[in-house]
Amino acid sequence: MADDKDKTVVQSPEGTEAPASGGSKKKLLFFGGIGVGVLVLGVVLAVFVLKPMMSGSGESAKSEAKPQKSEKAEKSEKPKKETSHSATSDGIVFAIEDIVVNPAGTAGSRFLSASFGIEVSSAETATRLEEREPLVRDALITILSSKTLAELTDAKQKEIMRLQIKKRLSMLLKTEDVTNVFYTDFVLQ
Repeated sequence: MADDKDKTVVQSPEGTEAPASGGSKKKLLFFGGIGVGVLVLGVVLAVFVLKPMMSGSGESAKSEAKPQKSEKAEKSEKPKKETSHSATSDGIVFAIEDIVVNPAGTAGSRFLSASFGIEVSSAETATRLEEREPLVRDALITILSSKTLAELTDAKQKEIMRLQIKKRLSMLLKTEDVTNVFYTDFVLQ
């Protein structure tokens, strides 16, 4: 008889007694919670990841969808020569793309990929810049690889680095026609 008192009894509408199924209610809540969690995760993914990819220009969506290469694969490939220059109202902008370095103090575990626009005030300097591109790339690699992660992520240090690059390029080209240095790509991983 002691067992009869410990059982919970639920009256059905027909008046018969049936034991309550507490375990099934817990399972229902558990799986319902999982379902709601998956639904919320799907909405967050759609809003914060898919929507920006779909609403951006086709090129930015392609660059985000670009598969990541391993560092060894990047080193084994020859760098693409993608340099160009275009005239602006203030001067000529020469593009140096795809500079990849390991920041100082990372022991090769992190890397920086950067591209630059170098503005010069004369066509003669732009020609000299194009002819001396390997030296310019070397100077950029040397400056970037000497910086620590803290220096590469600090806005003030980026401005200081911009001035260092401008000064170094002016020395390399033996001219004061280098008017500006622009970061056109700066990815730290």
